[in-house]
Amino acid sequence: MAVTTPTARPDADLRAELFVRSLAPEIARSQQEAVIERLRDLETEGTLEALDVYVAGDCLCPSTVAAETDTGQFLLGRVEQFEQWATENDLQLVGFTEQCVDSSLTGEMVTGITVPRVCLAFFEATELVIVAPVATDDDQITVVEVVDRFDELVLGIA
Repeated sequence: MAVTTPTARPDADLRAELFVRSLAPEIARSQQEAVIERLRDLETEGTLEALDVYVAGDCLCPSTVAAETDTGQFLLGRVEQFEQWATENDLQLVGFTEQCVDSSLTGEMVTGITVPRVCLAFFEATELVIVAPVATDDDQITVVEVVDRFDELVLGIA
């Protein structure tokens, strides 16, 4: 499947950002840990310049005070950047949906963006190279698939 047509970048200074849910079920935690281990291996080998892991809840609520914090702004900015990248590449983000949720702090209904249990993005400098999970009209690519097919999907080496 060709989700994107990557430019060959075998000597690129790549960094990865992995976003994981803090309260993911047991089955997702083992997947998260396997992805983290593989990405750490790529960092140790020197294939990745850096790996950053971010832990978040299952929903980002732009209208809350928490969204005004540096962390909230960072996470919302990444979601916006991922959406723009997906649009530019004729893809759809998987697992990012808007919905109304009850605020556990205020008891009010707020609009939130649910996020996938695990999301992975690769950057070369400030350029977003690929994000997962994403889908085309007839197929999708998961975080595990991006990690398994790293050379092809991220480095552009077939």
